[in-house]
This record gives sequence, structure tokens and C-alpha cells, in this order.
Amino acid sequence: MSKLNIKVFNGGDTPGGFAVNSTLIYGEKDAIILDAQFAQSSAHRLVAMITENGVKPSRIYISHFHPDHFLGLNVIKKEFPDIEVLSLPSIADDINGAFDFKIEYWGKEVLGLDGAKDKVYVKPYDKDYLELEGKKIEILGPLRGDSDDASALWIPSIKTLLAVDTVFSQAYVWIADAKTFDSRNEWFKVLDSLEALDPEVVVPGHSPSNDPKYFNPSNIQFTRKYIQDFDEVWKNAETSDEIIEKMSAKYPGLAAKICLEMSAKILKDRFPWLGEYPQALRELVPEI
Repeated sequence: MSKLNIKVFNGGDTPGGFAVNSTLIYGEKDAIILDAQFAQSSAHRLVAMITENGVKPSRIYISHFHPDHFLGLNVIKKEFPDIEVLSLPSIADDINGAFDFKIEYWGKEVLGLDGAKDKVYVKPYDKDYLELEGKKIEILGPLRGDSDDASALWIPSIKTLLAVDTVFSQAYVWIADAKTFDSRNEWFKVLDSLEALDPEVVVPGHSPSNDPKYFNPSNIQFTRKYIQDFDEVWKNAETSDEIIEKMSAKYPGLAAKICLEMSAKILKDRFPWLGEYPQALRELVPEI
């Protein structure tokens, strides 16, 4: 059996990039993609990296329903028509149910020319692992991360955790979907369980680039501390602007500033943001 390898693609810290990571897991003759990027241009660059790598992927696994992780699917599907598009059943249902809205809002209104215009069906996958060239890749989930229905991949043979949006690295953490005490406490429990795996490599959902220095196990503690600090600032702040100012001072120059700005507005100002759908349907009241 061949050793599994990974290559990480980062969409860049731009409005269409969100500093989001996609990962190619590959052996000698087969590969699996984790997440499809947000903008069409980013998805095309991801395809270029995969093509240059030389191992054709048979499957793409989508980690959760946030659009920066799946709106590039049409580009992937066009380049690799036979590829299977998979996610856990509850996640697949959320994505398939919200896809038309995501295209209208994010694909057309926000991204415009660089946005998705076509949806791709995500097949519900009910096993707790993927297999690649005789090696198991464990599917961890559903988990609480920056959404309430997320997942991550654990590759025991190379002690590599593809944490996706349960973990961030030197990027502002999206907290807007973790509105309640219970949801944030559940996130802390997930971080504890990921730490207990004792990974040697932790690829986050968002980072400034694909430099391996951002794939350190310390990302788990970074994420935990950021959420704790955000909670403390939120508790004592009068306005969302104050949250943004104080968190920017505590964590200067991180990637994905929009995650801080929108989280502060949604949680402090109760900003009714259409882009949250289907999360907005949960009608949860922010708690601090």
C-alpha cells in the first residue's frame, strides 16, 4: 500500500477567497478532494494544482454547508465529470436545500462574474470513513465548528487532521453561527477531542496561505483562545464597532477580517443577514 500525501490549496485573503483551504489527499493512482472553494477563479486554480499533481481524483468530500467550501463544485465537476460529490447526509441535505439561494445571493449578487451559476448535487454518504488505496480516512462528524453541522477528516496513517472550520490558523474565527452558550461549549468539547487525537499536522479551514507553518497542532489552542477572548470582549462591549476594534488590537493582521466584522454585527447588533441562510432559519438568539 502506498503512503497517502496531502497538498493544500488556499484561495487567498480576498473577497472571493476568504483565505479558505481545500486539500487534495492522494496516493499513487487515486485522490480525494476536500472542499471546492468559493469563487470560480479559485476553483479553477484548485483544478490546476490537482492537474499538475498528476493523480486524478475519484471523489470530492464537502465538509459543511458554508458556501466558501462548496460553490466551486461546478468547476470541479466540469473538469472531472465522473467525480463523486459526497457529504454526510445531514450536511448534504442542507447544501442541496440551500444551493439555489446560495447561487442567487453569493454566486450572483456578491461574486458576480466570479460566482457560481450552476448547482451540483451532493450525494448523502452514511459511512464514517473514506478509503483511499487501502488506507482509511475517518470522517469526524457531525461536529460543532463554525457551523452547527460540520465535519473533519482524520488520516491516522500520517497523523494528519484536516480540521476544516472546527479550527482556524492566524485567521479571524467565524463565530456568528455559534450564537448560544451551548454551541460554543460544544465547540470547546470538539477542540478537546481533536487535540486528543495527538495530530502532527492540523490543516485549518482558513489560514493566510498554504504555507506549512500554518498547519501546526497549536492551531487548536489558537482557536479555543480566540473564542474565549471574543466572548469576553463581546460581554463588555457596547457596540459591534467596539468588538471589532478590541479584537483587532488583540489579534492584529489576521486573515479573513470579514469573519470578525460580520460576527460582531450579527451577534452584537442582531444584524439580520441573508447570507446566513439556512442558519438563519434556526432563529437562535445570541447569548453571552
